[in-house]
Amino acid sequence: MTAKKTPLLDVRNLTVEFKVQDGLVRAVNGLSFKVYDGDIIGIVGESGSGKSQSMLAIMGLLAGNGKISGSVKFMGQELVGISTAKLNKIRGDKMAMIFQDPMTSLNPVFTIGDQITEALLTHNEGMKEDAAKTRAIELLKSVGVPFAERRISQYPHEFSGGMRQRAMIAMAMANDPSVLIADEPTT
Repeated sequence: MTAKKTPLLDVRNLTVEFKVQDGLVRAVNGLSFKVYDGDIIGIVGESGSGKSQSMLAIMGLLAGNGKISGSVKFMGQELVGISTAKLNKIRGDKMAMIFQDPMTSLNPVFTIGDQITEALLTHNEGMKEDAAKTRAIELLKSVGVPFAERRISQYPHEFSGGMRQRAMIAMAMANDPSVLIADEPTT
């Protein structure tokens, strides 16, 4: 008899609501799924059906008027209700997200390289700046950014939309997360 594997991500009865002027709006009602190591899953639905809000809730990134209930376990650890500090140790390291709109997700006052190296330095204690920069260049090359050595010192507005998306992918992959969430992966 083989032992059951623990899922990397176990979402049960996820409900997302937003407090608005007229009361509560339920954006997601009872979403459940499991993701095991090596799985690729897709959540499909109409525009406005709550796909993005579900993923933001899982990452603990809902807007201030958002409220979630249900359970979100990452590697057996409950994420609903944990502190931001504990969640920040998981986000960007073990679990990362590629956002739908890189222009609003990338900080316009920092270079692409600064933003990727920050993700590396934050989650890799003892990593030196030189090593982080080298890794950032490797990541940009791996996602098809030409002239990565030069482009690393450019700002988001100097990248085309497609190149900004590639930079977001590189940043999400920086720490080899166990779970990678892609919001609108076809874009």
